[in-house]
Amino acid sequence: MPRLEIDMQRRTTTAAATPAWRRLCLLAAGTLVAATACSSVVPDDIDFAAARCQLVIDDGVDGLPTFDLGALLEVTTPEGAVDEYSAGYIRAMRLAIEELNDGRDIGGRRVRLRVCDTHADWAIGGGQISRDLATWLIDEAGVEAIIADASTETQTIQSVTVARSKLLMAISATSEDLTWLADDGLVWRVAPSDVYQGIVLAHMASQTVAASDTIAVVAVKSPYGDGLAASISMALGKRAAVHTFDADGGGIDAAVAGAAADNAAAVIVVASVGATAEIVNQRAKHAELSGAALFLADGACDGSLMDQPLDTGVSLVGARCTRPGQPPTATYNSFAERFSKAYGADPAETAYAQHAFDVVYCIALAHAWALGSGGDGNVSGKAIAEGLKHLSAGEPYPFMPNRITAMVGSLLKGEDINVDGASGPLNFNPETGEAPSGYETQKVDAAGKLVSDGWFGIEDLGGGKYKVGPIEATP
Repeated sequence: MPRLEIDMQRRTTTAAATPAWRRLCLLAAGTLVAATACSSVVPDDIDFAAARCQLVIDDGVDGLPTFDLGALLEVTTPEGAVDEYSAGYIRAMRLAIEELNDGRDIGGRRVRLRVCDTHADWAIGGGQISRDLATWLIDEAGVEAIIADASTETQTIQSVTVARSKLLMAISATSEDLTWLADDGLVWRVAPSDVYQGIVLAHMASQTVAASDTIAVVAVKSPYGDGLAASISMALGKRAAVHTFDADGGGIDAAVAGAAADNAAAVIVVASVGATAEIVNQRAKHAELSGAALFLADGACDGSLMDQPLDTGVSLVGARCTRPGQPPTATYNSFAERFSKAYGADPAETAYAQHAFDVVYCIALAHAWALGSGGDGNVSGKAIAEGLKHLSAGEPYPFMPNRITAMVGSLLKGEDINVDGASGPLNFNPETGEAPSGYETQKVDAAGKLVSDGWFGIEDLGGGKYKVGPIEATP
């Protein structure tokens, strides 16, 4: 997923739109745009990190060693308010830690998580603040693995984690670039590559227009936007017309005008929540696009889209969007019930909340493998990464509290297990550190609400060919 663009200048973006800002702000780092939008300076040394990393999630039990994890999240917004998007992540991770630590240990260790508040400053100094926070977590707090959020932050801090041989696992990073990192096998993620999202978006758009119609792609210039636009274009072939705009929102009007000049029958938008709203406003100014179907990538597939300011008479009704997801399974429904009971909230209101939950479970279980007879008894980044390779075969296990002891016991004995996460089956590719996923589609209904509209699965046929088809929900 991506944010910066005009919403930071107009201060209209809600907290839930944060992930989009995260990617785009970093791209502009070091420029006047970043200095204006991010409004911070790089501290003289990394001592500032101690104050940013005060949130510790554990069970408060003394007398046992801990398995220490770190996370970099925007706990608070630039204005000092609680970031509700990251709050969803933190709730999910807290739930995972409470379940893992409830009356048990993992090889004699309890799980503990220290969260650093980026305060939306991850992009400052070309990402130096992010790297300083990661450095402090490893060198001073002694964490053995770090959890990141989206693609750009993951790409930024991996230079720190890989150099120190620590595992880095991302919650919502989807950029194809991560597949090809020279990371010594130490960077993993639970969200799928945008290669697949591009194929799904192309398929959805193709199903709504004639075979000869042009489909316009309006995308932000960023690793996120460039990667998705390339995937969409490859799937559509010559009928795709790509128009880009800058990370600070500059050029949106020209990009939309380009789509109008193409007489596009459908428009696929790859942008943040705030930029998407501006694109929709601009689209309404061109009669040529009045009947064009509108499709949105995951950067705007969030309930906060409905809170964005639209011009009089402009509507999002009928727009459809995609984000990684599977039809609700017994594992997900159980997770959602436990989450709701603990926090009085629906995890579906925060995209990737279930992925945040799964990241903690995966790392903790991989650490069990490292401690067991299959590993060498030592916990290191390489050992945890090796443990992750043993979660996708063998006895099937859902991520539920009553299965934790059995999962840990099998891993300590050197036996593989096949885990089913709240985000779906986690069949990790051991070479790329990625787990494939289906895609949920959502649409804006007549009442102006974003509601679920089904799911798509992708089959890799080889040779760059893929088959896309609907996934039916289990009754």
